[in-house]
Amino acid sequence: MTYLNQELTPESSAPTAALGVVMFVICFALFIGGLYLMAIAFDDATALLFVAGLITSGLAFVIPLQLLPEMD
Repeated sequence: MTYLNQELTPESSAPTAALGVVMFVICFALFIGGLYLMAIAFDDATALLFVAGLITSGLAFVIPLQLLPEMD
């Protein structure tokens, strides 16, 4: 018996509302973490840390806009 061709049924897949909440928490944490990295970069005067904060905050917007519509 193979499970490779088995399709997910609504009973075996996660509810979309729960997935939305989890993705919101992850993206919100990425956004706040990016802001924190950018704030630390001003104190330490490091451009690399500021760019890392920009990328992290940008990733918080890219995930829901690019990846989540494909998950429907």
